[in-house]
Amino acid sequence: MWCFRSSVVALAALVSACGFEPLHAPSGGAVPTVLAGIDIAPIPNRLGQVVRNHLLDRLTPLGEPVFAEYRFIVSLRVAKEALAIARDDSATRFNVSLQADYNLVHVRSGNSVLQGEARSVAAYNVVSSDYANVVTERDAELRAARELSDEIKTRLSVYLSQNDRS
Repeated sequence: MWCFRSSVVALAALVSACGFEPLHAPSGGAVPTVLAGIDIAPIPNRLGQVVRNHLLDRLTPLGEPVFAEYRFIVSLRVAKEALAIARDDSATRFNVSLQADYNLVHVRSGNSVLQGEARSVAAYNVVSSDYANVVTERDAELRAARELSDEIKTRLSVYLSQNDRS
């Protein structure tokens, strides 16, 4: 047991010596404050609204900023692909793929500071019930939207922690 504890202490010392800093630690710098100052542009369609609402919850939990330092623009593409085909040529499993092209614009200068693409995929099975198929497809879309917004938040956080000069 002593050997395990000393290994953990040695590992912690090594990690802290290399400059490792938790991104969202309570004393984690200005990243949460800068994230809260991002104005998220409306995203068209129902799934766009879902992604935007998830982003609002994750980036600006205290409400939309009055004076935004950045404007975040997202365009969303949705694709549905059949994966498993039964002997009668009917699809029995689908992938729902969400792809977001995003652009972070500094409001005062009007310059684009970060552009990128994020993607999320969720799968669902097709059964004999039409209602169950509608519900499972919608659930897959919502799961993909949640994962996509988490991925975008992570990318924004990493970029801002490395590049923000607040």
